[in-house]
Amino acid sequence: MEKNNVLRKVTPRVKLFRKPLPDSQGLQISCLATGVYPRHINLSLFRDDQPVDDDQITGGEILPNGDGTYQMRKSLLISACEGHKYNCTMKHLSFGEKLDITLGK
Repeated sequence: MEKNNVLRKVTPRVKLFRKPLPDSQGLQISCLATGVYPRHINLSLFRDDQPVDDDQITGGEILPNGDGTYQMRKSLLISACEGHKYNCTMKHLSFGEKLDITLGK
């Protein structure tokens, strides 16, 4: 049973969303992957199909969930008037190809 647990693969649930920041005109764009197992995951944020620089992104740590899986969140602060397209790309062992989610302008 323990061997099956080590070899198991769980396909993460991934969502990309925007949230208004309190007391400002800004927004937070977040890409959240939950239910990740095994724990290694590659999560990337793109603006207009170009990678967002790491120094602009917050988060990125892999954190445990209560059910033995993991989660990762990457976020970016933007102004409310930006008209860019944002993408979140996820690569994980449980998923044969990369998963790409788009947030419109």
